[in-house]
Amino acid sequence: MVDLLGLDIGSTTLKAAQIRGKALIAFSYSPAPKGASLIAENKESWIEFSQAVAQLVVGGKFRGRNAVAALPESQIFTRVVTLPKMSETEIDAAIKSEAQQYVPLPLEQTTLDYEVLGTSEMDSEKTDVLLVAAPELLIQRYLDVLRRAGLRPVSLEPETMALSRSVVGDTSGSSAMVVSLGAKTADISIFSGNALRFTRSIPTGGEALVRAVSQSFSLETERAREYLKSYGLLEKEAGGKVLVAIKPVFDIIVEELRRALTFYSSRRGKHIDRIVLVGGVANLPGILIYLAEALGVEVIRADPWEKLSISESFPKEELARLAPDFAVAVGLALKEV
Repeated sequence: MVDLLGLDIGSTTLKAAQIRGKALIAFSYSPAPKGASLIAENKESWIEFSQAVAQLVVGGKFRGRNAVAALPESQIFTRVVTLPKMSETEIDAAIKSEAQQYVPLPLEQTTLDYEVLGTSEMDSEKTDVLLVAAPELLIQRYLDVLRRAGLRPVSLEPETMALSRSVVGDTSGSSAMVVSLGAKTADISIFSGNALRFTRSIPTGGEALVRAVSQSFSLETERAREYLKSYGLLEKEAGGKVLVAIKPVFDIIVEELRRALTFYSSRRGKHIDRIVLVGGVANLPGILIYLAEALGVEVIRADPWEKLSISESFPKEELARLAPDFAVAVGLALKEV
C-alpha cells in the first residue's frame, strides 16, 4: 500500500499529513507565502507556493512523494443533483448531456466528475448524484505546484470529500453539518446517509474578523490577530469588547448557517444532529457555546486524530491545538486506507 501525503494548501497555512494503516507517521505545517496566491494570475505566486510546499515536505520528513491535494471549495462547483432511477450508463449520459444547466462554468474549460450517492432522501424513486466541476486552469495550476515541489500528484479532490473521511464518521442514521472556518471563507457541508447532501461557500472568514478587531481597537494586523485568538467570542473581561467588535461580522456566518439548517430540514424533512467545526477559526475561545446557543444544535470541534493511532513521540498538546486545522490533510491522507 502506498503511503499518501495529504496536502492542504491553505491561503495562510500549509498542512501535510501521512498515515499508514490507521497510524499517523508524519505531519508538518508552515505559513503560506505572504502576498502570494494560487488564485491570482501570477506565475511568480505559484512558484513561491511550490517552493514553500517543497520546504514543508523536507521539514516533515515524509516517506515517498505520492501526494493527494484538496481544491478549495470556493473555487470549484459542487452540487447534489437528483435524477430519476436509471443505470450507471444512463446516469453518465444524463450528466454529460445536462451538465451545463447545473454548472455555471463553460464546460470546455472545466473538468467534470460525479459520484452516485444512492437513493435520494427526498424521493425514494430517484437517485442523488454529487456533481463536481473545477476550472481546468485551476487543476493545472495545482498539479504544476505539486510537481515543482518534487511531488507525484495521485489525485486532486474537493475538501468536502476529505472531511467525510476524517471527521464526519457514520451518518447512516443521522445528519451532520461540517463548517470549515478558514481565513477567507466559511464552507458548509451537510452529510446524511453516509453521503454529502448539501454544500455552500460563504466569502467571510478569519481575516474579516481580524480586520474588525483591528479597526475597532486601532491595532496592527498581527496584534489584532492575537487579541482575536485570546478573547474570541467570550463575554467576560476584555473578551467582551472583542466580541462586540467581531459580532456583526461573525453573525453573517451564523445567519448563513441558520439558513442552511432551515433549508435542509425543510427540503429533506430531517434535522441536523451536530455541527462539526474545522479550520483555524474553530479554535476561537467561546465559539462552541456561542454557536450552540445561536443555532440550537450541538457544536463540537473536529478531531481528525481521534480515530488514529498516535505514537508517544508526537506532541499531544500540539496535536490537540492543531486538530481542527488538520481535518482536510488527514482526510486526504486517508484516501487509500
